[in-house]
Amino acid sequence: MEIILSFINKILRLIILTLAILPNLSSAQDTGVIQNFSDINLINKKIISNLSIADLVDQVSPSVVNITVSYRPGSPQATGYGSGFIISANKEVVTNFHLVDNVDKIEIELNDGKIYPAIIIGVDEETDLALLQLQSDFTLPYLSLSTNKKNRVGEWVFAIGNPYGMGQSVSLGVISAIGRARKNGGAYIDYIQTDASINKGNSGGPLINLRGEVIGVNSAIYSPTGANIGIAFVIPLRVVIDVIGGIRNDGRMKRGYIGVILKTEEFQVEGERSSYSLRSVYGATIKKIIPKSPSYSFGLKEGDIILDINGSTIRDATQATRAIGALKPDELIDIIIRRRNKTYKVKIMIGERPSKSALETINNEFND
Repeated sequence: MEIILSFINKILRLIILTLAILPNLSSAQDTGVIQNFSDINLINKKIISNLSIADLVDQVSPSVVNITVSYRPGSPQATGYGSGFIISANKEVVTNFHLVDNVDKIEIELNDGKIYPAIIIGVDEETDLALLQLQSDFTLPYLSLSTNKKNRVGEWVFAIGNPYGMGQSVSLGVISAIGRARKNGGAYIDYIQTDASINKGNSGGPLINLRGEVIGVNSAIYSPTGANIGIAFVIPLRVVIDVIGGIRNDGRMKRGYIGVILKTEEFQVEGERSSYSLRSVYGATIKKIIPKSPSYSFGLKEGDIILDINGSTIRDATQATRAIGALKPDELIDIIIRRRNKTYKVKIMIGERPSKSALETINNEFND
């Protein structure tokens, strides 16, 4: 009976949706507007949202900029282009690190066509973020950063950027997923995934919600061809705010470091009940200890399983890396490890994490 009712419910939903769409389809077909399935999707978006974003675009677009860079001699390419957005009255501009890495000159174009030079305040290779300053005596508008700490799958969003250097463009979509990992994306980002069209040149531009607030920075796409297929990755705003704060305070993002190469480990220990049944426990196993690092100096060993870092339970290597990175250099902390079926608490002085490039060189040297 439940199966039959569920089937009837689905049929009724389909009928209601069809009745809602048909008038729009017939009207569009009469004028020759509908050409393909993507056009039908646009009509569905209008039916669902019943809202134009034109006013929002007018509101935020003066703060979104096109960025053109000239790279230093010896770089793989002479020039590049991307996007960014102004975030403060000090004319600070957020963009991607990969756009401004090894540059000789940066120019920023506003949506009114005016062009100004810019300088780099600081960069963070780990998260692919950079903070610039636009060099102008004029007062310029800047974007609001979202105060909503929780984005939801299905929320309407739009991206503004400079695809293929064509100039400022807008694309509409939804949040497709939250907490996405990306190959070579680093250990510090759980990406927002969106189907808003993002292409080469959109990098560094904002993803904006329907309140006109920035919720992230467009960073990369997944595509077997290099063109947009509806899977784009966005750096969440909380990461952006952390990195901006670090750059403003110290000129760079400082992260904790203990000098280990980790892997996720699942193992079993005797339970606390009288039956002594085995239970699964997760942690981060130390594969390698980097010589002269804090872990080496304070007595950690290869094969130790990290269970807790300064009061935070550790379930995997990524979580351990983030927990260590969130600590301040020169901070003395407690780490709980499991070694040869026994649990120990070890004190360790946190060091400062090297740059991503330097760290990759170190890890490649010591990682089998």
